Amino acid sequence: MSIDPQVIEQLKIKTDLSSYIQSRGIPLNKVGHNYKGFCPFHNETTPSFTVNPKDNLWQCFGCGIGGDVFSFVERFDKVGFSKAVQIVAKNQGSSLKEPPQQKEVQSQDSVRQIKLLNHVVKFYQQELVNDKRGLDYLKQRAITDKQSILDFGTGFCAGNLGNILPSDEDTLNQLKQIGLLNKNGHEMFYGCVVFPLTDFDGTVLGLYGRRVEEDQVSHLYLPGPRKGLMNWQAAKRSRNLIFVESIIDALTLYSHGFKNVIPVYGTNGFTNWHVELFKRYPIEQVFICFDNDDAGRSGAFSVRARIKEFKPTGKRVKVDIINLYCKDINEYFCKGHSADDFKDLLKSTSKKIPDEVIQPVKTERFYEITEHGFKISYGQREYEVKGISRQGTQLKATIKASSDLTGERFQITTLDFYSLRSREWFAKVLKDLFNERLEIVFEDLNRILTKIEQYEPPKEKASQIKRMTKAEREEALIFLQKKDLLNEILSDLEFLGFTGEETNKLTAYLVATSRKMEEPLSLLVQSRSAAGKSTLQDAVLNLLPDEDKIKYTRLTDQALFYKDENSLVHKVLAIEEAEGVGGSAYSIRALQSAKELTVATTSKDPATGRLRTEEYRVNGPLSIMMTTTAVDLDHEMETRFLSVSVDETQGMTEKIHNKQRESETLEGYLSKKRIEQARTKHHNAQRLLKPLVVINPYAPQLKFPSDNLRSRRDHKKYLGLIKTVAFLHQYQRPVKSYTQDGNSEKKFEYIEVTLDDIKTANKLASEVLGRSLDELTAPSRTLLGLIQNMVREAVKKQNKKETDLTIKRPFIFNRKMIRDYAKWSDWQVKTHITELEELGYIYSHIGSKGKEYIYELKLTDDKAPTEKIYLDLTDVTNLEGQKPYLVA
Repeated sequence: MSIDPQVIEQLKIKTDLSSYIQSRGIPLNKVGHNYKGFCPFHNETTPSFTVNPKDNLWQCFGCGIGGDVFSFVERFDKVGFSKAVQIVAKNQGSSLKEPPQQKEVQSQDSVRQIKLLNHVVKFYQQELVNDKRGLDYLKQRAITDKQSILDFGTGFCAGNLGNILPSDEDTLNQLKQIGLLNKNGHEMFYGCVVFPLTDFDGTVLGLYGRRVEEDQVSHLYLPGPRKGLMNWQAAKRSRNLIFVESIIDALTLYSHGFKNVIPVYGTNGFTNWHVELFKRYPIEQVFICFDNDDAGRSGAFSVRARIKEFKPTGKRVKVDIINLYCKDINEYFCKGHSADDFKDLLKSTSKKIPDEVIQPVKTERFYEITEHGFKISYGQREYEVKGISRQGTQLKATIKASSDLTGERFQITTLDFYSLRSREWFAKVLKDLFNERLEIVFEDLNRILTKIEQYEPPKEKASQIKRMTKAEREEALIFLQKKDLLNEILSDLEFLGFTGEETNKLTAYLVATSRKMEEPLSLLVQSRSAAGKSTLQDAVLNLLPDEDKIKYTRLTDQALFYKDENSLVHKVLAIEEAEGVGGSAYSIRALQSAKELTVATTSKDPATGRLRTEEYRVNGPLSIMMTTTAVDLDHEMETRFLSVSVDETQGMTEKIHNKQRESETLEGYLSKKRIEQARTKHHNAQRLLKPLVVINPYAPQLKFPSDNLRSRRDHKKYLGLIKTVAFLHQYQRPVKSYTQDGNSEKKFEYIEVTLDDIKTANKLASEVLGRSLDELTAPSRTLLGLIQNMVREAVKKQNKKETDLTIKRPFIFNRKMIRDYAKWSDWQVKTHITELEELGYIYSHIGSKGKEYIYELKLTDDKAPTEKIYLDLTDVTNLEGQKPYLVA
């Protein structure tokens, strides 16, 4: 007969054990708080049979047996547990009922109450992280394994539940009925480490709390009969179980690798929920390890008697009691005993113990951080994790599992490690790969989850940074202190293989250096394909330390929004082609202007189940470098960059060829060996640059063209260029300090711009910013010059004057004529001639064949508009002798 567990609990509560035992003919005398008499189960001359009325337990210190009212009846009347319950019930005049099915038990509770309880449990789980008292208590109890704590659903009640609760009276009343709040609205489990007790579907039905302060009631449960179980999954995956007296003891064993442990709720806490385990699962053997005291020993005998009745496999369950040599399981491990010690204790208890009981989960064999994740091994099971991505409530990573990472048999997938279903599915896959028990593989994945949560990418690639030696530091300082520092930089870039292009090289180097300033510059290299745009960009990037640069071929629309918060601060973000920017152009513009990115998304709060807003932030400032072959760039983006164009002349091509041929010689080969030394010098020099403030005392006396709206941004770039030149020369400038408003906390150090800095910046700005005043892109301007030369030469052959071109019969030409003359590809000609046509420099006509385009050059004067445009900037000689603006 199956008996309702609520009836059993009520019978225990209603039975006055001392009165009942005396009613069975055993006289008892009160001694202190207890009752004593002669044991009915063995002959004795001195009374050793004791009844504790407070706990409703009996114990014989002569024969060592004990238990509750049911265990007394079992021994006294020599009957089984079910019959003992019937005898006690008959004595009280109660009727026995069949227990309701699990779903019927749940249906007695309000669905809303169950949902509320589950939400509160999730909130308490979050509080365990927020309030250190809970984890500190577990640490004192030698429970530090994070994954084990997570597996038990551990939480902490810090008294903050009211902060997230709605203010309606109905919700508060429901929480009081559950037992989470007392009649005054205070949390019943305040100051407790809490553990959820669930049904076989994982729904929370009960809650256990353990006070972290010992001066209060230590153990708390929700009112009413105990509902639910802790770690019932152990019976699902193992035929051999360990029963312990408390949840803390169970967590202790679990954290030391014994996963097949299930707690009861005190010596009398073996409920019908535990009985249900033997009905559902083919359990063969049970080890009982209760506390080493009278109540523990009595409870162990009582539970053993009940379990021996069950035959889940057709045979009676084998039950062994483990005798501890200290108070309880937790104290056993707190005193320094190991998992192997407990394994030996199990062996001393039973001659035949299955391997799955005495072989706790093995600890990691090795752990190694890799460039994109880590490798880890448990026994012969090896895992490689990479591509770790944290997105709201998801934690995704790609994992490769193998018994030998160099072998042929492996499994690889991308998992959301916060998804229990995903971990369980992959564990089943790996079970066959490793030929290992499912719970062992599942535990691997849980521990890997913990490692992923703890994983942090090597900061600034610190593991790859070679520490500067004293000699290297001195070399870098000497380099930064050279009077002709800029010429040294140009010379090094020439030595590294990038010939010519002095203005472009120096501008690119200064832009890269500006990343360390509060207002960094950005660079756009615009030229035809194969002209050397990427070569220029890479040449400068190679002189920067690895930790200060990030290079991408392409960015997706939202890519930058989900970078780590400070992963871009004072970095150079290099993109190989502007076309690879795509929809991320907005992100780049926002970083340049606002120096930060923010995005708000919605997700479900795991504690309340409500939607909430999550904010992601990515900080700047940063410097951006891009290359492009495009003619028609987004104006909003293009105006934020310093734009340079690679020299595409034949003379430059010949220089490049000569440089390439030199590299094939013995001298060139030997030079390559010295390249790394030059790069190291620049890396160290860049690292030595301090984030000093740069003040320009001459700024009020400078001038800049103001006849177009774009100059508002170009003027800012011009001033930034001056400051960057000074910043690069900081080891050649006296460092001054200023205390604002007499407040020492507002004190800062700075250097000042010199006239030489302005002179250098003027020369660069005249060429670089001057091009921004030209309505044509540099390649189109070059093509226009080539077309003009072609027309002039053709006219001379016809003995015509240039000024007659637009007066008499015009000279017409097609794209093939341009290609033959300029040696450009058809794509290049087609791209840039379109710009010339749109801006009115040439006219197009349809030829007689109806397909071929022919062109006519528009020329109104003798001057060829192909010369570089220079800005009318302040002549530095006019500033000499003038007093600079002084700090007040």
